[in-house]
Amino acid sequence: MSAVSQFFDRFLGRGEWAVTVPTLDGPLLPNQELEEAETFAGLIEVDNLVRTEKSVLASSANRLMRFDADGKAELLREFPGEITALAHARGMTALAVDGKGVVIHGGLHDGREAEGDEARRLSCVTALTFLDSNTLLIANGSASLPATGWRRDLMQKNASGSVWRLDLKSGRLELIRDGLAWPAGIATTGSNRVYVTEAWRHRALAIDLATKAMVPVLEHLPAYPARIAPAFNAGYWLTFYSVRNQLVEFILREEAYRKRMLAEVPEAYWMAPSLNSWRDYREPMQGSQLKQMNVLKPYAVTRSYGLVVHCDQNMKPLSSFHSRADGTVHGTVSACELGDDLLVASRGGSRIVRLAKAAGGKRG
Repeated sequence: MSAVSQFFDRFLGRGEWAVTVPTLDGPLLPNQELEEAETFAGLIEVDNLVRTEKSVLASSANRLMRFDADGKAELLREFPGEITALAHARGMTALAVDGKGVVIHGGLHDGREAEGDEARRLSCVTALTFLDSNTLLIANGSASLPATGWRRDLMQKNASGSVWRLDLKSGRLELIRDGLAWPAGIATTGSNRVYVTEAWRHRALAIDLATKAMVPVLEHLPAYPARIAPAFNAGYWLTFYSVRNQLVEFILREEAYRKRMLAEVPEAYWMAPSLNSWRDYREPMQGSQLKQMNVLKPYAVTRSYGLVVHCDQNMKPLSSFHSRADGTVHGTVSACELGDDLLVASRGGSRIVRLAKAAGGKRG
């Protein structure tokens, strides 16, 4: 694109300078199902959820927790940093600690870590999944920031994320793709390709592991996609950090304002997506246009939101669960099935909720 075309696009607010945001419609039509769901367990900063053979594992900051089917919790272990990703298969648990890389606990490759010079690049692991008994796939969100710096990575407009393959027999790492704008979730498909969410470009990608070719399979999402979990019916559960809004899109295009905000405003009060909101008078967007009779409108523009989408095997959305602007089950960054129920980790709400009978192919 020529400099003249870029100038007119910016002047007219079109092309990459447009600040329009897709609406929540069709299978993504808002409801209150997350907000009205049963609380399975309370857990501060709950993040990753994964199903094991007999229980559910969850991370809470630097703690690895185990839950039984009734929500009874057991602390398994504490780590020197925040746990940023979990995966489990065949008796093995893969675990990433912020800034420390990935290690396997239990099973055939107990104690295995990535080796070599490339292993130092795994400082921002956001998601893990086992391809088979000897192969682990790794999503690394950023080359310059830790996983806890996801908001800064977005507002700096970075695109240094990558996807890797780890040979669990040798510890050798292989780069699959780089130049990604915060890959936050990864899932296998039963073939030689994987699905990866690219949060800051609001889409899901299919990546061929043999050719390393990449094609979008779900684009123009109205929210920032996070992790992907398998569904019983060969589909997927797609979770989200928060929804997009026009003010954030505008700020991302206003370079001088954006840079001053990052330099001068404390991060908690940036006009940027959040895992929770409405808790402090110093937050942006608290004017009367968001409230009626001093009650927050459920359809108000918001920095935080709860959203989980059920997709088919081709990543086509089928249905969704929401916690709207006036709710608290926000920052829904992970999900897993437990029998016929779906468990959703609300990091913003510091709890795990249970959606009864949502799994097992009974919805969609």
